[in-house]
Amino acid sequence: MACLKVVATPIGNLGDLSPRALEALKNCDLIAAEDTRVTGKLTSVHDIRKPMTSCHRHNEKDKSGGIVERMLSEDLIVALTCDAGTPGISDPGEELVNACWEAGINVEAIPGPSAIATALSLSGFNTSRFAFYGFLPREDGALDEALKQIHASGIPVAVLYESPHRIVNLVKRISMMFPEARVLVCCDLTKKFEKLDRGTVTEIYERLNQRENVEKGEYALVLDLSPVPDKEKSGTEEGKTCHEALAGLMCGGMSFSEASEQLKAHGFKRNEIYKARLLLKQLSEKI
Repeated sequence: MACLKVVATPIGNLGDLSPRALEALKNCDLIAAEDTRVTGKLTSVHDIRKPMTSCHRHNEKDKSGGIVERMLSEDLIVALTCDAGTPGISDPGEELVNACWEAGINVEAIPGPSAIATALSLSGFNTSRFAFYGFLPREDGALDEALKQIHASGIPVAVLYESPHRIVNLVKRISMMFPEARVLVCCDLTKKFEKLDRGTVTEIYERLNQRENVEKGEYALVLDLSPVPDKEKSGTEEGKTCHEALAGLMCGGMSFSEASEQLKAHGFKRNEIYKARLLLKQLSEKI
């Protein structure tokens, strides 16, 4: 009987391939892979030789119908894989899964590695409620708006993915908007040189700026917004005066321009911020 097996594969450590996943790959008739070269490396390690077809983000909508037709006419068992983790979760796969459901083909999950679950389990944050957002917009304006919406949702923990070339800017924008937040930054989860760093977002921003080779690897970030005050209830910067808020942010490592953006996001006016800067300068000269 035709069947689609959605097979989770290792996110870094090949030892995480489960016995059920190994059996599914050995016993299927066809592997629908996000990248046949990546899955080919995995199957070669286990001496598995199966025909493969590519099923990635740019072709899965067009190819799913043909795969389903073959499954029905040839009574095929197909294993669906992505390059790392669970197909269909911020990875290709949903088109083929949906096509199989609509064709009446049985769909079976072979669960296993997931960067989302792995990062959450390492965070130590209260994950009773969380949301997954994947990759946020690249442009700062759209990114800031997305972060505001995440906070406005009321869900305290968010899991994000980011490219190595933009991870520092992502943490910077979070620190400017929500300096009270905590984060866990995960790089190359489960791999030999896995890197984990947890702390306040300002601490993590400073450490990322100093890290060598920060623009290498694959990043997942767990953002804990529970320490961030509700602006509607707390007013501007938890009732602090402008100069108190500015002093706190700059002592935390922000430049004046970064702190200024943060204060404007909390409702302070531009002229208030510059007056606060002048006051701080006058106070520092008296010390």
